[in-house]
Amino acid sequence: MDTTVDKNTPYSRRTWITTALSLRFNDALTYREIAEQLNVSSSAVHKMFTRFRRTGINWPLPEGYTPERLEDELYAFNLETNLPVKKRRPDWPLEFRIRMAELSLQPGACVAELARQHGVNDNLVFNWRNLHRQGLLDPASRATLIPVTVEPLSPPPGRTGTVSTDLPPVISCKLTLPGGSLSLTGPLTPELLRVLVSELREGEA
Repeated sequence: MDTTVDKNTPYSRRTWITTALSLRFNDALTYREIAEQLNVSSSAVHKMFTRFRRTGINWPLPEGYTPERLEDELYAFNLETNLPVKKRRPDWPLEFRIRMAELSLQPGACVAELARQHGVNDNLVFNWRNLHRQGLLDPASRATLIPVTVEPLSPPPGRTGTVSTDLPPVISCKLTLPGGSLSLTGPLTPELLRVLVSELREGEA
């Protein structure tokens, strides 16, 4: 199973530290020879050994010292002031996270081993894997906004949607007259008014 991942990021674990220590203390190589063999700058190698001496860590490394722990302790302080430095949190690229999640989902994959190979905390790999399963890591599967045009509803045929001021108001009234009762319902038109006035006059006669 190919577990090679291009991190494509300025941050990466200094995986060469343990090898450099072995070349120095076991093989007696100089700093320059170590730098050439590991393809690392001589300055970086020299500073690493300076840090190693200041921490007081012994070689061979004590039991339980992982490469990650060793690096964290060596670079936990400013080399000039010896003051603690705030640990920089890596900003892993999206492509790297997706690739790591895909590798962790392959049959027989060991998340802890995969994380150790690439200098990543295994909890991050578990988190990326869960997000990838939900489709939250892949930008192609993320929800996008769809433009929507809102148009006003057209009124039903034959209706304008508004009340016309040209139509007379509708009234309903009931008159009790000596000869009986009269109910009038309809638009308040001149004809209806004439009927109403006429009935009232006859009722008074």
